[in-house]
Amino acid sequence: MLITQIINYIENALMPRYQHLHTCNQYAWWMLEEITKKTKTQLLILHQLGLTVAQRSQLDDWIYKQVVLHIPLAYLIGSVPFNNVIIDVKSPVLIPRPETEEWVSNLIDALQKIPQKRLSILDLCSGTGCIGLSIAKAFAKSHVVAIDISDEALALGKHNAHKNNIPNITFIRSDLYTDLPPAFTFDLIVSNPPYIAESEWEDLDDSVRKWEDSRALVAPNEGLELIEKIVQNASTYLHPNPDLCAQKINNLYIEIGYRQGAAVKHIFEKYHARNAAVIKDLEGKDRVVTGSFNC
Repeated sequence: MLITQIINYIENALMPRYQHLHTCNQYAWWMLEEITKKTKTQLLILHQLGLTVAQRSQLDDWIYKQVVLHIPLAYLIGSVPFNNVIIDVKSPVLIPRPETEEWVSNLIDALQKIPQKRLSILDLCSGTGCIGLSIAKAFAKSHVVAIDISDEALALGKHNAHKNNIPNITFIRSDLYTDLPPAFTFDLIVSNPPYIAESEWEDLDDSVRKWEDSRALVAPNEGLELIEKIVQNASTYLHPNPDLCAQKINNLYIEIGYRQGAAVKHIFEKYHARNAAVIKDLEGKDRVVTGSFNC
């Protein structure tokens, strides 16, 4: 069968679920690459492909679980690429999003300008570990402390550190800063905290509500409560880094909801952050608020 015919078959099967051709095409290639263990380029070169009975069965099973059970494809495949690492995922730990990958990649690029790359970094609400692991992999002489309140998330983060052979990261169970001694200070804090308003939870897609942990997504006070706690106490855990200051790189980065830019920037300014700014993603949506303390 022609590769294009297989892709068209998967697209048509997924269309009732996703109703967006680009998404169906992206997922079709992702599924076929995983099932055949070949890259998209290799498949295109082949032009034709005969799926085994086992491969066809796997394909139909994944289609059924997405369309009928609304299981996210990432959980079915079991891993996602994230910048320079491969992150294993399993329900209910939050699946890393491309929007997160984008801003982390940009931050890594900015940090490459630092002469002394021996940074100490705190990753709050670490989940799968994708943010902290990606930074730790990029800067092997640095050390990352990753914090989460979920035992499942911490176990998965540790697994991903081992999987990617990243020794320069430590995982700690804590409710934000609660179990982190004040003597611990860092050059940089990054976080993708829960920021969805409780009123928005029921409007989320079934693939999120049924399979991903609400604790990693939803926060009180219109989604701003944890963000404010992070910002309020950030100065206690951030020490001055002349190299960051010289390069005009802020030392606190928090991912936000696309309608929260102004509100979160106000929170940064309320606690006297310098250079507070909203960073938009490739779709032009508010994605990160950043600011600097003790600089």
